[in-house]
Amino acid sequence: MDASIAVASISAVASLATVAYTARSASRATQRKSEADAQAAREAREAEERAALRQLEAAAYDRARHYYEGTLTRMDGEINRQARQIDGLQRQVAQLTRQVTQAGLIPVTSEEET
Repeated sequence: MDASIAVASISAVASLATVAYTARSASRATQRKSEADAQAAREAREAEERAALRQLEAAAYDRARHYYEGTLTRMDGEINRQARQIDGLQRQVAQLTRQVTQAGLIPVTSEEET
């Protein structure tokens, strides 16, 4: 066998090995890129879901706050209405007490008499 044929055969085998290695490396790189793209897509989707959840939570808290404020306003109005009612009843009691006392139905006593 001629030396040039041996060198050519070795060069051909080396070239074949280089092509196979390059193809394998390119395939792995493509696979890693696909995996990275898929991971990035998952992370983006998860981020969107978290953002949507935060918006839902914010809306729920906002509704709860408005309901709470409305309840406080209604309670305040009811307390004020009852306070006015109590004031009116106290005035009526004072007026009736004066009328009964002035009519002589209740003796007026002082602390000295008891």
